[in-house]
Amino acid sequence: MVYRFFFIFLLIVILVSVYQFSLPSREASKQAFNNSEYIGFESGIRNLQDGTVEVSSFVRMPEVTPNMFLWWFTDYLQTTQHYKMWHPEDHVWMQWENKKVGEIIGSHHLVHEYIGGDMMKLRIQFISPEEILGYDPNDKNIVVLCAKVGLLGMNLNIAEMCHVVQKKVWGSELRSIFWLGVFSDQSPETYLDRFIFSWLANNFVVRKFTVSKSEGLALQKHCSEEMIYLAEFLPTLYQQN
Repeated sequence: MVYRFFFIFLLIVILVSVYQFSLPSREASKQAFNNSEYIGFESGIRNLQDGTVEVSSFVRMPEVTPNMFLWWFTDYLQTTQHYKMWHPEDHVWMQWENKKVGEIIGSHHLVHEYIGGDMMKLRIQFISPEEILGYDPNDKNIVVLCAKVGLLGMNLNIAEMCHVVQKKVWGSELRSIFWLGVFSDQSPETYLDRFIFSWLANNFVVRKFTVSKSEGLALQKHCSEEMIYLAEFLPTLYQQN
């Protein structure tokens, strides 16, 4: 009887492992932007090998250039009123920390916004693309913004994200990618603290119980909507300013 239960348990473990390793890896999805003709997983929600959930949103932005998109973040977006233009229904409040005009890396965007009907209070920490992707895809035709997404008041990062804007003859294509379940301490005291936290939090079991596809679907909807809003008014706003 004991052997039978052990065999069933072992079979379940093997089947789960086979399924898990059949999924795409997070590293593979990050490397996709090395290809200038990237198509890949343009829009949707999917599980990855390490238990994270990838959320992808694809938006066409007619008459918007990659530099316009960058300008929105580096120069124009300064007040809650500006932030509400971006999504009148979901965006509630914003503030910057460590922000320098004309720059984005190193700045923290503090926001209150509704995602899937829930109020989220977030700290979006913009960092160099190399820290997430392992390389920098930025060139004359592509603008890439990457960030760690954390919870305000908890010193906890819960996701990583990148916006990839590629120039087209008619405007730009925007791919927004979120990797939910990438946990980290926003202010670890030592390398050992960072290692221990990552080892405890960033594993398949923890992610299975803390990251859901329903959250991913709500985020995809919110992101697509706000980028569609932005595409509608950004060309005129850029010309006026």
